[in-house]
Amino acid sequence: MKRCPSLRGRDRGFAIALLMWMIAGMSLLVTAVIHFARDDIALAEQRLNEARSEAIARGVALMILRDEVLAPFQAQTEKRESDVRRGNSISGSGNDQARTTVFTKRYEIGGHTAVATVHPASAYVSLNGGSNEELRRLFSVIGGAGQSEAGALASAVMDYRNQGGGNADKNRPFSGFISREELLVVGGMTKTVYDRVKDYVQPFEFSSLDMASAPSRMKQGYGQAGEAAATQQAGQGQQKNDRADFSSTNDGRVTFESIGRERSASISSNRFTAVEVDVVLQNTNASKYRIWVTGAERNIVRSERVHLKGLARGGLL
Repeated sequence: MKRCPSLRGRDRGFAIALLMWMIAGMSLLVTAVIHFARDDIALAEQRLNEARSEAIARGVALMILRDEVLAPFQAQTEKRESDVRRGNSISGSGNDQARTTVFTKRYEIGGHTAVATVHPASAYVSLNGGSNEELRRLFSVIGGAGQSEAGALASAVMDYRNQGGGNADKNRPFSGFISREELLVVGGMTKTVYDRVKDYVQPFEFSSLDMASAPSRMKQGYGQAGEAAATQQAGQGQQKNDRADFSSTNDGRVTFESIGRERSASISSNRFTAVEVDVVLQNTNASKYRIWVTGAERNIVRSERVHLKGLARGGLL
């Protein structure tokens, strides 16, 4: 029995429609695979750029610290050679010009560019040694908190580092902040304020803020108040730390408190240096890192990615 031609045409139409749907489905599947593959490739490239930038930043941090030590000797040698060429008499140490509070140098590494600046730890607000006024101004001017909120946060930070306000644990020694992330557990702290101030604090040294050596973005954020503070500190010299004495002055007994004080004294006796490195890769990818270095052996203790966000009231981008 022969099938009707109209039925054969209808079956052929169904087959063609089914084939077209299969082709369309496969096209969508291929498009989705390509889309996710591109995302994976972009993410891998981003991670590679970050790893490359951080590696360059860490290496440059060690190089600039070496160059900073050699700079006075190089300047002295260049001055002597210049005096000899000009026929001038050589007198003095050749280092009569006062050194600046920060040292900056540019490096070219394999097509990548890095500009590094050395800052002392005192260029940032100390979470363990900053005064109530320094902390209040930090949370107000940089963090954008209101006056009452900023004052409460400053007091909460001091309570936390001194183990007040119910934070004390009698079963373990405590020596204050060991990382900036601990700010998030301080009573009243918000993620917004933390994100604004985290790049301007340090937990390493028990020091007073030296605005003269602070990063330029921090100076601009503080505005005229920051300039006035820098001038006042320059005239008065190094300020005395109002942090409580961490030396082990007790009756000779070994207690959790004495162990904590010994640890704090050991930490505060180390000198920490922050090297801020702006890295621009050959593919124009730009990033900024802060590398913390300590000890005569120049040990890197922490690498921080600096987020270039605008300050709350400084108007910076």
